[in-house]
Amino acid sequence: MANVLKSNKQVTTILILASLVSVNKLSAQKDKELVYKGNNNYYSGRNVTAINEYREALKLNPALKKANFNLGDAIYKEAVNIKNSKSKAPIMGMKPDSLANIMLDEAAAQFDVVSQTVSHKDTVHKALHNLGNCRLKQENWQAAVDAYKKSLKVDPKDEDTRYNLAYAQKKLKEQEKKDKDKNKDKQQQQQQQQDQQPQMSKEQAERMLNALQNMEQKLQGKKKKGDGQKVKTEKDW
Repeated sequence: MANVLKSNKQVTTILILASLVSVNKLSAQKDKELVYKGNNNYYSGRNVTAINEYREALKLNPALKKANFNLGDAIYKEAVNIKNSKSKAPIMGMKPDSLANIMLDEAAAQFDVVSQTVSHKDTVHKALHNLGNCRLKQENWQAAVDAYKKSLKVDPKDEDTRYNLAYAQKKLKEQEKKDKDKNKDKQQQQQQQQDQQPQMSKEQAERMLNALQNMEQKLQGKKKKGDGQKVKTEKDW
């Protein structure tokens, strides 16, 4: 009887393990299916639907870096569409530019995850390139330069990355010059305000001091003349 119970336990354990393997296989199939559907929607221009499907795939399998990469692509593409739109009407209560910048931050975060967790060099290179593109669209020139430089370290031959880096460096220099000129103008304005304030010469200061001393002496003289005089006061009832 004991042997039968032991056998039953073994059978139960095997069935549980088999069911877990089956669930894992179904989950793996489901997350890949979601990525596949997301890709179809992405290439069909249905970015929002693609974003939702990539998110669902990551819920099932957070280690699925392909979903991270594709999610970043879909968010980036939708953010650019919003940013380039001529409509200034609020979206979900937000200004289009503000919403686009938030989305670009999220897309950048997805590419950053991929670049730090994937070993495949070509994928890392592409993720860093796309991270640079996100920062470029935000006009965060320094962050874009940094990302493109990292991308070129992985693949120094990529001409697209090299071109984008040169463009970002050019815009960064323009921004730095603009900031420098702005600070220079501010300093000049402050100097002009100081120069416009009336300046008193040494002779004028001495004359004013003498005049004040004369006034003080006259007041003291009047005070002495009035000493000893009785002051009339009123009496109460």
